[in-house]
Amino acid sequence: MTSDRRHYLRIDNRLLHGQVVQFWIPYLEIEHLIIADDLAAANPAMSTVYRMAVPRRIRLSVVSIIELAQAAREENALPTLIILSDIFDLARAFMSGFRCPRITLGNIHSAIGRNRITDTIYLTPEEKHALAQFHRDGRVVEIQTFPGEPLRLSLGKSGALEWERA
Repeated sequence: MTSDRRHYLRIDNRLLHGQVVQFWIPYLEIEHLIIADDLAAANPAMSTVYRMAVPRRIRLSVVSIIELAQAAREENALPTLIILSDIFDLARAFMSGFRCPRITLGNIHSAIGRNRITDTIYLTPEEKHALAQFHRDGRVVEIQTFPGEPLRLSLGKSGALEWERA
């Protein structure tokens, strides 16, 4: 995937839901939605459910993680939103050749072993480490539930990575 600002990547463990359809697709003027998830890609019924939830004018692709790089290249000219369910799926996509300049965290549920970052983002130490590596590799890493002012991962005064208002 190129660094074209018309491509957006969102990590949201809910994948497709009301906020994406009602806020993000119109706000970003999306024409192509890619859901990259192994379970959804293996289940044709899930693709049908997603198709019913997305406006008809939006091209929808439901692909496995290893198919993401190719799916993103095929529609490089269209404003595209790519949704993955977790940070490690993104790491797997990178191992398969996918690239993106910006990573937006939308929702990652609370669970045992996860620490609260915001009301909608809870991360394990391993996920924090992976995000820090993406940041060190030059990618913008941010948290943004709704369109508006994001929190961005940055190098703080102490030299440690911190979440700061953009």
